[in-house]
Amino acid sequence: MKKTRLVNFYCKKCGGTYKLDIGDASREKIEASLRKRDAFECPGHHVELTSPLNYWEIDWNSLEETEVQSQEEWLNDLKKTYSVVVDTEELKRNYEVEGFCYGLCIAKDKTTNEKVTFDFATGPDGKRYYFAG
Repeated sequence: MKKTRLVNFYCKKCGGTYKLDIGDASREKIEASLRKRDAFECPGHHVELTSPLNYWEIDWNSLEETEVQSQEEWLNDLKKTYSVVVDTEELKRNYEVEGFCYGLCIAKDKTTNEKVTFDFATGPDGKRYYFAG
C-alpha cells in the first residue's frame, strides 16, 4: 500500500482542523507552493481569493506517515456513513441542482421532488462525490 505524510492545519476563518497531504515534499516546498496560490477552497467549504497561508496555521510538529486509502476503501467508508452517495454524473442524472449555500449543494430529487442538501468530497482518485443523510 502507498504511504504518504500528513500534517494538521487549522483554518482561522471556519475554525476547522484538517489534514494536509504533503507527500514527500519539504516544508519549504509546500509553503512556497501555497504562497503562490491566489485562490483556494478550504475543506471547510469556503473559497478565498488569496493564499491559504493567510488563513491556515500549519502544525509542522504534527507530521505523521500513513497509508493512503484506495478509492474503493474510501468510497465504501463514505457509503457506510451516508445514506445517499452519488458521483457528479449521478447527481446530474437523478437530481435538479437548485444552487449552493455555505458550500453545500441544494438539489431536488427528480423522482420524488424531495429536496436534498449534499455535502461533497473528492476521493483519492480525484473524482468528486456528493453525500447526504
